Amino acid sequence: MRILIIRFSSFGDIILTTPVINELINKYPDAEIDYLVYKKFSDAITLNPKIKRYYYFDKKMNRNRKYISDMIEHLKMENYDYVIDLHSKFLSQYIGKKMSKKCNAMYLKYSKRKWWKSVLVKMRIIRYKADRSIVESYFTAVKKLGINYVDEEIDFYFSDETEAQMVEKYNLKNRKYIVLAPGASKVTKEWIYYEELANKITAETDYDVVVIGGKEDYLKVKETQRIQNLAGKLNFKESGVMLKYAKFAVTNDSGPFHIARAMKIKTIVIFGPTDPKMFTYNERTYLLTSGQDCSPCSLHGDKKCPKGHFKCMKELTHEKVYDTIIDKIDN
Repeated sequence: MRILIIRFSSFGDIILTTPVINELINKYPDAEIDYLVYKKFSDAITLNPKIKRYYYFDKKMNRNRKYISDMIEHLKMENYDYVIDLHSKFLSQYIGKKMSKKCNAMYLKYSKRKWWKSVLVKMRIIRYKADRSIVESYFTAVKKLGINYVDEEIDFYFSDETEAQMVEKYNLKNRKYIVLAPGASKVTKEWIYYEELANKITAETDYDVVVIGGKEDYLKVKETQRIQNLAGKLNFKESGVMLKYAKFAVTNDSGPFHIARAMKIKTIVIFGPTDPKMFTYNERTYLLTSGQDCSPCSLHGDKKCPKGHFKCMKELTHEKVYDTIIDKIDN
């Protein structure tokens, strides 16, 4: 049996497809699974031993008809039995349906929230409310195969070589440190007190702080003797290694949150405008919000607070987050 999974972006959403992959292999142990993804986000899924082959789509070619047509023609030659669309937007549906017809494959896509609900949320007529977790939604794509949602044990992989290099370079096995990930895809999803938290951790405990994220996150936390700012200096795989050896992590609703879950380390995740019910939480994950009546207000976050006060992030203090770390880190 040959299966193609389509999920183009983003880092976190791609990582969240791994429970579906695991259940596909549980049901069809001999299946060959390929994955179509934007090259930009491929680190989220590469090196997964359950994936046989990766196809990288150049995001810049989204509107190039010849490029898309050539991709479809190439993929149809693989003679897939199933094409599973875990992105379920115009491009993934167009490619998935076209190539499925050409190679006589069954096209399956996951059930997203009703389009009109998203429109009403954007118009501020209703508040956003998750109908189910993202992973639960992904499993709707494979319901016809008799595969049902089980859990949200997610996977993330990096090479032994990358791990060994990181361990040696940063002395990870002999360090006591907490990882902070201050970035997010939208500014309204970013908690604003990471620098204050980093300073309090290093002033009042014997833990060092390591900051990870994109280069745009570098200025969010000032580097000191015990605060190492590696934002923009590590790739996604290297960030995974850094999280694996950390004692604790603090993140926003962002990709590093899902890597931390996969690494099974204790993690505080901070939510403001988005709905925490998009995910499930285990005994190692601690959800913090400021409890505002107007939250959640957005599906993916926005460029600015629709009410202009940003209380959902401003009123969650660094003292509250610090106290949670101290309470949970050794328990």
